Amino acid sequence: MAQQSAPQPQPATGLPMFYRRPFALQAQVHYEVSLKRTPSYRFARESNAVPITTQELFHAQRDYPIVFTNEAVPMPMAVVGLQDRVNLYVEPDGGWRRGAYVPAYVRRYPFLFSEQPGSPDLTLCIDEGSDLIEATTANPFFREGKPTEVTQKALEFCLAYQRQHEATRDFGRTLAQVELLIPRDATVKLPGGESIMVRGFKMIDEAKFNTIPAETFQDWRSKGWITLIYAHFLSLGAWDRLVQIMAERRAAGR
Repeated sequence: MAQQSAPQPQPATGLPMFYRRPFALQAQVHYEVSLKRTPSYRFARESNAVPITTQELFHAQRDYPIVFTNEAVPMPMAVVGLQDRVNLYVEPDGGWRRGAYVPAYVRRYPFLFSEQPGSPDLTLCIDEGSDLIEATTANPFFREGKPTEVTQKALEFCLAYQRQHEATRDFGRTLAQVELLIPRDATVKLPGGESIMVRGFKMIDEAKFNTIPAETFQDWRSKGWITLIYAHFLSLGAWDRLVQIMAERRAAGR
């Protein structure tokens, strides 16, 4: 039986997943740097789980099992692979599997916000180690010292993502405080008989959830959290989807 562990949002380098050299986006530095027009998700091909926000759970549950990290503030993750360093949703040509929801964390790359300790200020950064940027003025971040539409849209997207991320932390923090999350493993069987065990994540304890006080249920429903919890439960049927995609890849020799 093969085994793997679901990755955490923060890799061993201390940098967010995917990012190698984040640097503040500045007109005086990046005046001749562009974002490539042809999208590619190859940067995500070795991640078998990616973070998602509460706003995405309903959409993501159709395509991915949704689990929670083992962090002090648990965060939801979409499982995209059954083996270490294999994302089943990134195609050989760099595209994302057709018809599948693309998590916002993936769509945000190569941009992100940098937070200064003790300050509410956020700085828009870009991963200078990304293959999605190039030294041209074809699709620039700045023109005549001013942000272009590329940079403006990136800023808007990152602002929206930051708000969703904070809302997701509130959700995860509450689940941890009421001890509703429990460690779990998942064993999936491939058509050839091989079994793969996925370890290192948490799930909501359905039995305990069904016993929460009525006032808590009403409070969570007013916040939209009950729908999120049901989306989590529904997503667990997507393990079979991962098995199917993995079998398709093996049959195609990929």
